[in-house]
Amino acid sequence: MIKYEVKFLDKLDYKSREKILFNIWKSRETNDPKLFKKLTENIWEFRTVFNKKQFRLFSF
Repeated sequence: MIKYEVKFLDKLDYKSREKILFNIWKSRETNDPKLFKKLTENIWEFRTVFNKKQFRLFSF
């Protein structure tokens, strides 16, 4: 992981962090547009909703 992602994840509570990591692993095995979708040719959005909060990570 990139340094900034680790800092972001470290600031989250344990359950939120585990949900995001679980969804990252889940997205590796299945193509679920609710989790991972293409925004532009080179930008992807990874989204997790947990405990009424939305977490969005962008990948390039």
